Amino acid sequence: MQNVLTFFKTHRRALTGALLCFFLFAVFAAVWLTHIRGQGDKSSSWAINDQFHSFATIEEKMEQRFSCDRDLLALSLVLAAEDTETPPEGELELILTDSATGEELARSTGDMRYIYNGWDAYYTTLGLDRFVENPGEAVEYTLTLIPHYTGEGRLCVGYEEGGMPAGVSLTVDGEEVDGTVAMLGTQARVGGFLTKFYWVFALGCIAAAGLLYWLYCRRTVPLHRMVFCAVLVLGFAFNVLLPPYAAPDEKYHINQSFTLASTLYDPHLPVAKSHIRDTIRRPSDQDALIQVDETTVFTWQHIAKVIGRPNTDPTFATHTFDEYQVDSSYTLYWISGFGVLIGYWLHLGFAATLYLGRLANLLFFAFLAAWAVKRTPVAKPAFAVAALLPMTLHLAASYSRDSNLLALCFFFSALLLDLAFGPREHIGWKQLVLPVVLAVLIVPSKVVYLPLAGLILLIPAVRLGRFARWIKGGFLALCAVAFLLNSGAAGALVGFTQTSGTAAAGAASLMAQEQAAQEPAAPESDVQSAVQASSDEAAAQSAAQTSGASGSASQAADPAEEGAAAEPSASSSAAQPASETAGSASEPAAANSFSTQEDLTCFTLPYILSHPLETAELCIRSVVEEGDHYLSTLVGGTLGYFGLDKPLDLAWGWIILLYGLLALAWLCPEEGGAMPPAARWGTLFIALCCCGLAVLGCISWTPTYYETIYGFQGRYFLPVLPLLLLVRPKALCLAGDCRRGIVLAAALVDIGVLLNVFLAVVAR
Repeated sequence: MQNVLTFFKTHRRALTGALLCFFLFAVFAAVWLTHIRGQGDKSSSWAINDQFHSFATIEEKMEQRFSCDRDLLALSLVLAAEDTETPPEGELELILTDSATGEELARSTGDMRYIYNGWDAYYTTLGLDRFVENPGEAVEYTLTLIPHYTGEGRLCVGYEEGGMPAGVSLTVDGEEVDGTVAMLGTQARVGGFLTKFYWVFALGCIAAAGLLYWLYCRRTVPLHRMVFCAVLVLGFAFNVLLPPYAAPDEKYHINQSFTLASTLYDPHLPVAKSHIRDTIRRPSDQDALIQVDETTVFTWQHIAKVIGRPNTDPTFATHTFDEYQVDSSYTLYWISGFGVLIGYWLHLGFAATLYLGRLANLLFFAFLAAWAVKRTPVAKPAFAVAALLPMTLHLAASYSRDSNLLALCFFFSALLLDLAFGPREHIGWKQLVLPVVLAVLIVPSKVVYLPLAGLILLIPAVRLGRFARWIKGGFLALCAVAFLLNSGAAGALVGFTQTSGTAAAGAASLMAQEQAAQEPAAPESDVQSAVQASSDEAAAQSAAQTSGASGSASQAADPAEEGAAAEPSASSSAAQPASETAGSASEPAAANSFSTQEDLTCFTLPYILSHPLETAELCIRSVVEEGDHYLSTLVGGTLGYFGLDKPLDLAWGWIILLYGLLALAWLCPEEGGAMPPAARWGTLFIALCCCGLAVLGCISWTPTYYETIYGFQGRYFLPVLPLLLLVRPKALCLAGDCRRGIVLAAALVDIGVLLNVFLAVVAR
């Protein structure tokens, strides 16, 4: 017995790690048995024609010619019996051929007795004996139905009369019919893919947990290296589960990165020629099944299918797409653009190139986040946990410029805290070069974080020497100049101070506002393209101003972002019934197709000063009605694209755990030199100024008839979150050093969040 106890005591860490991995395996196995195993029959279908008001009786043969640009696994038709008392009997033969060549592509045979004997709108699925792969373009097919009757009953097919599109024809028993049959196409079926993908994901998570536990036990491994590995591994998992185009407004950031990469690859396309309304990339860089903002199991399946495909263009060529970018500045897109450029050099296909750009951003963030943990003399757990929040990892593993911005803000804050309170007693000009470069990168990108430059004031004058005042003043002046030289920032400032109350936060120019007021709103098919650009490009109005999209914070794009693309919701209120739009006071009226003056009149500075009570009421109502959304979007309780019915909402249990981790990081004791209380409060004030500017930027976008602040999200506080956790009561601080344990706990919670995301996607 003593030997057993000695063995357990000697190998307790290894046994604990094995127990942890076994526990995770048991959890994943239970989830597979209860939620994954029975999902193999899920299929993805789309309507070729979903309208029918008439039925045609088939005696000998029916032929339907149609066009399709997707793969085909099955076809579904509205079939019924001519006489409900006498159902058709015999076999129904389906033949699918290429209309251009006459080549038979697939066929199937079924028993007509299984067709629903009624006149209700029921689709009958007819499987194909062969998978019909689409080459990526519209192909004209001919569908032939031949009933082989053995009884008196006859078969009818539902169709829509008139309005046949070009290239579509319907023939029943040799006679042409002016109509189109109701038909659905099935392009994919999950089958065994979901189980395989799930267990690859599950075993990857178990391996990640084992690796991080090993790093936790290895005391010789520094904390920042542990953070680097955790961010890299978990960020990669978020990258896989939430693929390209899934992050907020990511498609505009992708367009920006691909345009930059194209202009770098082709010397005949300088960056100066790129335009915010156009996107430059290879002709083959398009895939309708990838370029969606709602991830499903079929997105995973399709990406797994095409990830290894090379570029199909014979030579490198560029194509200009009528797609918006974020703005005219490429400052925060060089990292992702370089990843895309590597994909160009390796002649990789669209999917692989997309992931290279994402991985470049993730690697850059992981490096700077770990460096920030290493350099900061205080609040190391706060920096580590902030870097490991699901929202942070989701943004870091995306094309969003927030990936680079978060990394720069974390490192900039840590660097200045190190210069102010680190062991260095004298600071030379070499130590100031990097903070200056970071400030010049941060300030023009998102001006709401301009107050971070004030951290320079925390550096004791004795460390800077006799020219301390001049150094600090010059640093702040340089940041102010960088801000003013940014055209988007200048436009925002001008618009925000307009006495007319016209919204310009995000930097739409007055000319653009007049244009938006005169032009009709985009139809529903073009709603996804209606974005806001910077003032120097004279772009269109924001989503709230042009399309009448909802002012709900959950549907906003990023109004706090300078020159950002503000995308409207997938379906504007104009497309909704009047009973649905009229009942919500927080949604703009969309009775007509033109922007109203109400949409253009917002909470600018003159309006706020003249209506303080109304502004205060707006803020209070926003906290009461949208407070849970703000809390959720800070830590990652809501992931994916924040459009209508599109985000992935986590269980509140995970959100509570994440805030619990932040509380532990807040109360974790520090090692090294103490930070004076006055400096802590000063740092908190700077962070609160950034938060206030982010809120103010969203308020300035808000039309005056909105009931809540337009577009505000908790994630706007992430760049300064570690600074918000510097002030804490000493009496509540934890006794021991638990920094490594907090990082491990954060990683395990992230694995649980990933599992929640997986199940949420499967449930779609």
